[in-house]
Amino acid sequence: MRKFLATAARWAAPTVVLAQVCLVWTGVFSLGEAVAVGLVLELLLAGIVITEITLARRAFRASRSQGADGQEALNQALSAVLPAPVAKAMGMEFGLFRALWCWIRRKPDAPEGHQILTYGSEIKPIMWVMVFLVPLEILAVELLIPWTVARIALLVLSVYGTVWVLGFIAALSIRPHTVGDGEIILRFAHFTQITIPLELVESVRSSRHSGYRRAVNISDGVLAMPIGDSTTLSIKLREPYSVAPKPGKPTQEVREVRFAADNAREAVRVLTANISGS
Repeated sequence: MRKFLATAARWAAPTVVLAQVCLVWTGVFSLGEAVAVGLVLELLLAGIVITEITLARRAFRASRSQGADGQEALNQALSAVLPAPVAKAMGMEFGLFRALWCWIRRKPDAPEGHQILTYGSEIKPIMWVMVFLVPLEILAVELLIPWTVARIALLVLSVYGTVWVLGFIAALSIRPHTVGDGEIILRFAHFTQITIPLELVESVRSSRHSGYRRAVNISDGVLAMPIGDSTTLSIKLREPYSVAPKPGKPTQEVREVRFAADNAREAVRVLTANISGS
């Protein structure tokens, strides 16, 4: 029953909004009836929103108290009050703005005491080129598109696209790989995070592999988290370890982990030192 109520709560807000839209467009009620029913639905929606904000805050604080980083806690808070597909989409979008805010404050989203391994230097220049090309894109739209509405729509899309790219650059910067507290935390911006216990690591070496097409690849017992299409480091595990390529997806066993770091030699040194000390 509790699970049913939780699921119903996640769908309550969008259902109420849809009901309001249907009332307006179908004309089922008279004007007076529609206003009265609309007010009741507005009150119901307000109550649902307040309840969901409260639940989201509790879930966020609970996650943080259990050691989750800011992005994980945000995802948990959204999952507590929204349907899974909506929570995932909103988590990605909110994660961009959160990353920008942390980037402006120069506050990395890393556990205290962990050593940082940066990544993404190979693709950041491309991202910055995209940002700097936006003024030219806007100028071209102004000169070539005669329709005002279309120009405004394209301007909004260009601005949002720029914010999205800046958020992605920020997420790459403030969410590095980290090593500490007996674990390796591997990330790809705010989209993916996988934790590997240091006690399972048998060896680590610099080794380039390429040809990957997804942010997380698992094949033949090898987990790869590339930047672009390449990885620069390889970690061999003592025994199979179960990981989920995406939240909510079935776990798969891996015996090797490949990922990318800006300074592979320094990453090997840091990992080896932590493995020896674990």
